[in-house]
Amino acid sequence: MMGSAHSQAEIAQDERSLKADLQLCKLQIMFNLQADKRLIYVGTQPTVALRYLTRLVAARPRILRNHIRRIYLAIQCADSDMVTGALIDLLLVLRGRGQFLVNRLIQQSGPLLKSDYRIAMNKAVDTRDLTRLADLPLEYAVLSNGRCMQLSRHKLH
Repeated sequence: MMGSAHSQAEIAQDERSLKADLQLCKLQIMFNLQADKRLIYVGTQPTVALRYLTRLVAARPRILRNHIRRIYLAIQCADSDMVTGALIDLLLVLRGRGQFLVNRLIQQSGPLLKSDYRIAMNKAVDTRDLTRLADLPLEYAVLSNGRCMQLSRHKLH
């Protein structure tokens, strides 16, 4: 009886230790991302890095490097929704500028980007008309809440 209780306590301790190690690993990824200035993420946990960069973009939307890194990470993770959201956020921040950069990133997103989304984004870039983005799925864009852009309210809310 005593041995069973003792082993359950050990298992619980091992689980707590494992969770603490995982948190430390996530924290290390965040520090590494801040120190590493490369646009392409080199690491073992790209999805953790992508979540962190998404929060970083929401907190400091004017840092272009973080937008680009986020797009490349979403491509690396093969996450179509996150690629779409990251591109929308970049378009919102650039407000019609940086057409060459945006077109290149849209092209590099390749098959991860649905063709109708690509068409809408290309038209928004070419015409500098950001209201075209209102027809795209905005749930993965972190800047579409009106902070960086004024779209017609009825489409967003």
